[in-house]
Amino acid sequence: MTTIAPPPVPPTNPPPALTAGGRTAIRSFLVIAAALVIVGSAVALGVTAWGLSTFRVVADEKPLPGDIRSLVIDARDVPAAIRLTTDGDATEPRVSMRLVNSARAGDQTLDVRRTGGDTVVTVSGARPEFLDWGRAGEITVTLPPDVARRLSVTTRQDTGVLFADADVDVLTASNEDGAVMLSGSARRIDVRTTDADVVAREPLSVRESFVVDAVDGDVTADFTGAPPRTVAVTTETGDVALRLPEPGPYLIRASGESTRVRVPETDDAGRAAAEVTVRSVDGDTTIDHLGSDRMERPHR
Repeated sequence: MTTIAPPPVPPTNPPPALTAGGRTAIRSFLVIAAALVIVGSAVALGVTAWGLSTFRVVADEKPLPGDIRSLVIDARDVPAAIRLTTDGDATEPRVSMRLVNSARAGDQTLDVRRTGGDTVVTVSGARPEFLDWGRAGEITVTLPPDVARRLSVTTRQDTGVLFADADVDVLTASNEDGAVMLSGSARRIDVRTTDADVVAREPLSVRESFVVDAVDGDVTADFTGAPPRTVAVTTETGDVALRLPEPGPYLIRASGESTRVRVPETDDAGRAAAEVTVRSVDGDTTIDHLGSDRMERPHR
């Protein structure tokens, strides 16, 4: 049996039909809205294009002397990262640069010169007038391993990060505002910072001394192999977390808001594997052995 559905019942109060004036008003509204979208997109694209047109990438590369013994990288007025690396395939030491700068600024180039026994690397060129932060980018020093092992490296930065990933003889770093990231090995490491953390990204091999003098920054470092004979870390408003290789013992002098020492200690400097002095004026200090699980950074 087939059932036939009843015809739909027309609405009792159908909406009124649009008048010609109403249809014209709606069309006008849609046209105006579309025009606003198009204009807004064009303005946004124009601003983006203008912004991109005011910047450019500057690149330069220079060889370093093959008999180099002392390298100074003076980047104090350039907010750029500095990278120290070794490359077994490198045939000569070299320094390269990539900077983002204002299109209105003059050319910037690497300046390599000999001053006494030092090879000094700086960035030459006019600073942009309308960008207070100046340039941003990266300066990379690539060293053959045999050159790196006999090299004394000094870095100077006002703003930026130092990535030291090389086996050098001596590393001396000063950093006002940024960070110092350490790995590799050295006979001596000496770091001075104002507002920067000092972090060993992997256990360090330091033969003689590890010295950090920080004003506002945390210091975190692990040491592997034979410990440095002297470890001296001072920070005003930061935490210090060190891990030392076993077996010790160590001559420890530590102070801070909270101090934890978990390595074998001795008061006899002649028996000590190393003398470790750690001081934090407004922070926590922790000294543990390398075999322990990686510590969480102490919290104030």
